[in-house]
Amino acid sequence: MLGLEVVKKRVKEAPQSSGVYLFKNKKDIPIYIGKAINIKRRLSNYGNLPKLPRRLQKMVSQTINIDFELTESERNALLLEALLIKKFSPRYNIRLKDDKSFPLIKITNDQFPRLTRFRNDFHKDDRVFGPFTSALKTDKVIKILQKSFKLRSCTDLEFKNRKRPCLLFDLKQCTAPCVNKVSKKEYDSQVNDTLKFFQGNQKGIFNKLEKQMLVFSQNQNYEKAAEMRDSLQSLNYIIREEIKISSQDTNYDYVHINNKDYLSIFIGFVRYGRYLGGNLIYFSEKIEEDLDISSLLIQFYIKSFRPKKIILSKKINGYDQLKSIMKENYQIEIFLKNNSLPGIRQISNLTKKKNDKEVLLQKQKYNTNNEILDLLRNRFQIKNPIERIEAYDNSFFGNNYAVASYVVFNSDGFSIKDSRTYKFKDYDLKKFGDADLMRKVFDSRFSKDDKIIPDVIIIDGGIPYLKICMEALQKYGISEDIFLLGVTKGHKRDFRFDRYHTLQQKNLSLKENPQIEGFIQKMRDKAHNLSKKNSLKRMSDAMKTSVLDGITGIGKIKKMRVINFFGNVQNLKQASKEELSQIKGLNSKNIKDILEKVNG
Repeated sequence: MLGLEVVKKRVKEAPQSSGVYLFKNKKDIPIYIGKAINIKRRLSNYGNLPKLPRRLQKMVSQTINIDFELTESERNALLLEALLIKKFSPRYNIRLKDDKSFPLIKITNDQFPRLTRFRNDFHKDDRVFGPFTSALKTDKVIKILQKSFKLRSCTDLEFKNRKRPCLLFDLKQCTAPCVNKVSKKEYDSQVNDTLKFFQGNQKGIFNKLEKQMLVFSQNQNYEKAAEMRDSLQSLNYIIREEIKISSQDTNYDYVHINNKDYLSIFIGFVRYGRYLGGNLIYFSEKIEEDLDISSLLIQFYIKSFRPKKIILSKKINGYDQLKSIMKENYQIEIFLKNNSLPGIRQISNLTKKKNDKEVLLQKQKYNTNNEILDLLRNRFQIKNPIERIEAYDNSFFGNNYAVASYVVFNSDGFSIKDSRTYKFKDYDLKKFGDADLMRKVFDSRFSKDDKIIPDVIIIDGGIPYLKICMEALQKYGISEDIFLLGVTKGHKRDFRFDRYHTLQQKNLSLKENPQIEGFIQKMRDKAHNLSKKNSLKRMSDAMKTSVLDGITGIGKIKKMRVINFFGNVQNLKQASKEELSQIKGLNSKNIKDILEKVNG
């Protein structure tokens, strides 16, 4: 029993109380999780397929069972839903734009505290600052702080085992407490200055550095004076990057919500009265019926660094439940925007401006990407809207180091995080063939029911490769409504002579559709480059730990030629003198030494 039948059956059995429901596939994996005040009434909505978004239509079609978990209240249902979504990451639930946590900076609570970037793991006694909007920016800030305050950044193990100062000491970016180049008192002063700077006392730190610079200059210690000057200039960079919101010691996240003609959620970070930046965590041109803003916020703060206070730009559905959950479970106070709060008007205007800018970029990107998807759909008369495209290719060096990859394209553009690579150990192209490898790839890709299924698959190869893919799709019962397109490379990889194939037709021309042709070529090239990059890495790793290491006269190039010729150690161990003599550049001594090494 599948899909709609399961829904109708479980609606009859469903309780009329609050809780969470889980749609599951044939492997008992949750593919969609929702909450409801009345589970029975909510489930009945899924019985009307034509009114559901295509995403949920596909979800229903793959449903084998629906489980219920009852809760005492709507509040508990909201929390349980968010926790289960975080645990299982169901493929048909609406997702945040970026599900990674934001980088932070911490000063550890060690005898000689360490300055470092992190995301989630920190001790309750560590001093934590941020979040910042990118790892690149965070690393730049850390570099400036190291240069200015000279705290250590090495791991505890490195610190413990250090016998002499590292390069950072020579670069004057660390005072080397590891080898007692600085006293505990002096180092604590460095830590305190760093803390004061983070906590908004920049003026005091600047005055201190300026006084030190003056003293060093008067004493003709120009090198030290220059150090102070460089620190002041570097710290100024951080100040310029931040926007002062309030003179008071205010720390909170400001959540700007727009839900008029579209839905967007932008979160701005205010720490010690300064705006550190923000991020658009959700955007959709259409507001989906199953979307719950309070649930999205819980999911965000479960995996993100939690502030003490969150301010919402407007009241949302489930506000009271959200407020209660955040306070009780995460010790976060939630408030509605109040114009009497210091700097609230400024942060409100600032986040709205940033949100509008990000939304405009998203809309432009969506329009361009959706135009491509629509052109492709119309050209090949694909029945359903296209939401996800995957392009496949594989790569070898010689006959070995087999790697296959697929890249993903959707309305957001090319998705790096959704792209995948498959590595095949000791796979011999000469022995097994390219077609067999693709069969293995498709088996690996489609045998797992918890994977999102594409609407279009682009394969580097002709109709035989399309048939291999279709066999795998039919094998796992997921071939319906998936369009397959093969691409055979032109002479010497000249894209002008590429040929296109479907299961029904060979050698299609796309010259009248240059935008589509250019897009397909880009997909193919991205898949090719990803697999080639990883195949090269496999060969490089093999060379680093090769059985040929240490043989006099066998350098990097000769080693690469031998490894590429035989593929693996087992083949090399069975090598004959005659086979080795076929390899360019090997002399009789090289061959003798190799045979002695591999057989020894």
